[in-house]
Amino acid sequence: MSSRTPEQIAADDALTAAIEQALAAYGDGVPSVLSEYVVITAQHRFDDDGDSLTAIGCFSRDSDVPLHRMLGLVEYASTRLRKRAAEDDEA
Repeated sequence: MSSRTPEQIAADDALTAAIEQALAAYGDGVPSVLSEYVVITAQHRFDDDGDSLTAIGCFSRDSDVPLHRMLGLVEYASTRLRKRAAEDDEA
């Protein structure tokens, strides 16, 4: 892992705090410890010619979650979301 800047460290700390706050607010009230996370983002902008561009970003806790773990988290979440979508279609 490369050395993080003070700005990156502050951003990582703020992101972790925000995720912990969301987990507390939306969780079931059972205490738990946040061990890893992957945040997937979509950014939209326009270039100088007015063409629309979309970029996808991916962040992990302290930029230190190994790629195979990140992929596992994303694949597991994708499977759960597909199951929920299938159940919604049946209803």
